[in-house]
Amino acid sequence: MSTFEPTWESLDTHEVPTWFHDAKLGIFVHWGVYSVPAWAPTDADIGGEEASPYAEWYPYYMYEDGSPTREYHRETYGEDVEYADFVGDFTAANWDPEEWADLFADVGAGYVVLTGEHHDGFPLWDSHYTKYNAAEMGPERDLVGDLSTAVRDRGLRFAPSYHANFNYYQPGFEGQFGHPDFDSTHPHDDEGGPGQEYVDFMNAKHRELIREYEPDLLWFDVPTKHSDDVRAKELIADYYNRAAEWGKEVAVNDRASTDAIGPTIDIEGDRWDGKAFHGDFVTPEYTTFDEIREEKWEACRGIGHSFGYNQVEEDDDHLSPGDLVRSFVDIVSKNGNLLLNVGPRADGTIPEPQRSRLEALGEWLSINGDAIFASRPWVVAEDEASDVEVRYTWRDGDCYATALEWPGYDEAKPGSLSLSVLRHVEHAPAEAALLTRDGDRACEVTVTDETLALELPSRPDHEYAYTVRLTGVANPRIGVGATGE
Repeated sequence: MSTFEPTWESLDTHEVPTWFHDAKLGIFVHWGVYSVPAWAPTDADIGGEEASPYAEWYPYYMYEDGSPTREYHRETYGEDVEYADFVGDFTAANWDPEEWADLFADVGAGYVVLTGEHHDGFPLWDSHYTKYNAAEMGPERDLVGDLSTAVRDRGLRFAPSYHANFNYYQPGFEGQFGHPDFDSTHPHDDEGGPGQEYVDFMNAKHRELIREYEPDLLWFDVPTKHSDDVRAKELIADYYNRAAEWGKEVAVNDRASTDAIGPTIDIEGDRWDGKAFHGDFVTPEYTTFDEIREEKWEACRGIGHSFGYNQVEEDDDHLSPGDLVRSFVDIVSKNGNLLLNVGPRADGTIPEPQRSRLEALGEWLSINGDAIFASRPWVVAEDEASDVEVRYTWRDGDCYATALEWPGYDEAKPGSLSLSVLRHVEHAPAEAALLTRDGDRACEVTVTDETLALELPSRPDHEYAYTVRLTGVANPRIGVGATGE
């Protein structure tokens, strides 16, 4: 058993576990004291100086002069109400962790990531290092522990994420970055940073979280420019070595890396190409990649504009079920996972617009999951010759072509899907079948030059995207991600 050292040279030898490649779908849960005011302007830009659509950033912007959140706070609650005054209304009164776990398992998620502590400095577990936590105040229960048990009982992996590396609120002190040992600057500025006292306090809580719950992932928000300041390499090495003792295969995201892809970086064009990153997977936020990536990646986003619950978001502010399914298929075809966020209310209930999208995704996966779970990228992700957008995946010797819309609705004749599969492999599939609610439905295949023409029914039996299994198609890309063999 190898021992990891706190250097990038050593940590970069860690391999992404097969289970993470296979899972494809994770559920992110942003839930905390910020779920009480639950407010952010929906038209703000991510990472904005004066406003953000992220409602979980309420305790930052409520102290930012000139921000819409500060104006809203004054008008709604008054000048004297502090962020800590919301704790009493963060009750989890209607929370059922078993019901959450059932929902996430039914959708098809392979892992769940709960915000163990967000940037507001309020741990959702019974921390020894601060009485300002969910076990002592508000819900008065160990939210991390309760959800961990429920999720793992259903065979899902679990991790509490940790964002306290860059807190913007600490009770008992004024304003953003209230801890006196952290310079009070905007989180996207290059100046300022944590002092030794703050780093010791923050890392003690994080190590406690790791020790108590043995997370399957280390998902954390170190400000990348302060990676060395917060001793991230030491923490990751310790985590990898502990996981080996636990007998667990684990993964760490890229947000401790000095050159990691942060939530605001423009990944189009060449901005990402050639950048170094450390960790097991990269984490673009509210954006995706255009091509298959050699490195494993995970797109994270909310169903709406915000991660935390935002009471002013309406149904139209959320991804439609069809857009969610199509985006998910696109991500998986390019070697990505989707970490899809839900933002519960303060009482622990999941808003209907979020729940309905999860249920729609789960229903689609119950029909088409063979094209998703445990799949690997094929030689190409997209088919440029097809009449409709197509995404390819590959699993166990079969290629899956998923059409992102149905190719025609003519009642008088069958539909037809054209695929340029033979541009990339030598042999045509042994057979083809459309995945339907009632199982595989054989498709007649006509081969013309490099094109496969698949005869389909006149109408599909489900919505959003439509998968054909092509049996016995080689994958020249084997080795990307994991074996896939």
